[in-house]
Amino acid sequence: MTTAPLRPTKSLIALFLGISLIYLTFMKPGIWGFDGNDMLNVSISLVTEGNFTVPEDSGGKLGRGGNYYSIRYPLLSILATPFVAIGITIANQLGLPIRHLAGVMALSLPLLLTAGTACLVSLLALRLGATAKAAYLVAISFALGTFSLVYAREFFAEPLLGFLTIGAVYLILLERSRDLIIGTIMVALAIIAKPTGVVIGPVLGIYLWCKQRCWQTAVTPLLGTAVGTALYLGYNYLRFENLFSAGQDTSRLQDGGVILRFLGMFLSPGAGGGLIWYCAPVLLALVALPRLWKRLPLETLVILGVTAGYVGLHSFWRFSGWNWGPRFLFPIVPLLLAVVAILPRRWWKWLLVLSLLGFLINAPTLVSYYQRYYAEASDGGYLDRALALWGPLGDTPLVNAWGAAWRQIQASMTSDVRELLTQAGNPPDSGNLTSAQFLQIVAVWWWMLPAVGIPLWIAGLMATVLLVSGIALLVWGWRQLDTVEVVQTHI
Repeated sequence: MTTAPLRPTKSLIALFLGISLIYLTFMKPGIWGFDGNDMLNVSISLVTEGNFTVPEDSGGKLGRGGNYYSIRYPLLSILATPFVAIGITIANQLGLPIRHLAGVMALSLPLLLTAGTACLVSLLALRLGATAKAAYLVAISFALGTFSLVYAREFFAEPLLGFLTIGAVYLILLERSRDLIIGTIMVALAIIAKPTGVVIGPVLGIYLWCKQRCWQTAVTPLLGTAVGTALYLGYNYLRFENLFSAGQDTSRLQDGGVILRFLGMFLSPGAGGGLIWYCAPVLLALVALPRLWKRLPLETLVILGVTAGYVGLHSFWRFSGWNWGPRFLFPIVPLLLAVVAILPRRWWKWLLVLSLLGFLINAPTLVSYYQRYYAEASDGGYLDRALALWGPLGDTPLVNAWGAAWRQIQASMTSDVRELLTQAGNPPDSGNLTSAQFLQIVAVWWWMLPAVGIPLWIAGLMATVLLVSGIALLVWGWRQLDTVEVVQTHI
């Protein structure tokens, strides 16, 4: 039985609230992009119709009863229903477009999930033997120095899967009965968040067997995997009357090019790749993992096993979507950064430098939609090059994000947000995707407040208060750790 590490509770609360307020400052005014809107459609249907159907023209697939269904995963849509319901109510009261308000409220969920994941990074780091300050520092690095800045603002399944992955790993590594049960539930939920979550249960089951030599305990995470798989297969049957059909294009599963995709997810600066570029602090995991192996070999194998599972599965998937960095690897970033926390204090300066680099790479998406560059590439006829995993460096979002963000800000200076709201739901002009409403504004919620009669300077002041409060909470939480470290020393 492993003893739970001392939890600096006040600092964890400050960490969660501080990151949440910073994320809230830059929350988007709505969802732009097919995947996010597809899952939003399911949430809206659950609220308004009480079922999983989606509109015929939404990109869904024909299924049970002649209805159309999303081809994506159910858990994020289900969890978002309370947020969407609030958005619909507010929209009806103020006479505003329902989809806009529902989308804004739905975006609150990944924001909170990512802040929660940062707290779990800190807790897992403590479980692996890090000091309280090192654990706190890597949690902030995850939240502000990686592509978490981007995906906390997007309605994708990955932030939810990342939360469930590190949550399950942390709780089951504690090896306590109550935590084992909750962790197993998270293992099951991870699969209906996204089926690639199937990798978690077997790895944790092997860990428990090696640690305790008790098959009754070791099989528990596998039961979670079985339950989660059954739930997902049942969701398939509910939609398409076929346990094994999710409506996805299975031709994208390919064994050719596996090595290039594997390397690309880590090294390529192109779309869908480049973990070391978009999440620079994870480079320190190369130094930290051998150190962890010497002290905690089984725990190290858990981190490596889950990482290998996600990377291996996605190496067989020909991804060509409008991604920012290696989106599919989001669930492994919290695990790797938790390991970084065990490095001695002299490595902190490198963590800060790499986190600053990661912030600068991801920061343009705080005021623009990262899809803006892809829209420009589509309008310009070079989208294939922009989306290539190993395409020309000059065509990658890594190089072009700041320019696209600046052009979106320039467009916002001549846009009337009231007029944009009246056009809500209208598709962009053919061959001119950058004419889309959300690509004509500064992509933060408070920029839209003049549409409801709140002057922009007041909106900006509100955002400033949120940002300053978030930073102040993080500083306060850091200072509380002085007391925690004194207690740890005496223990």
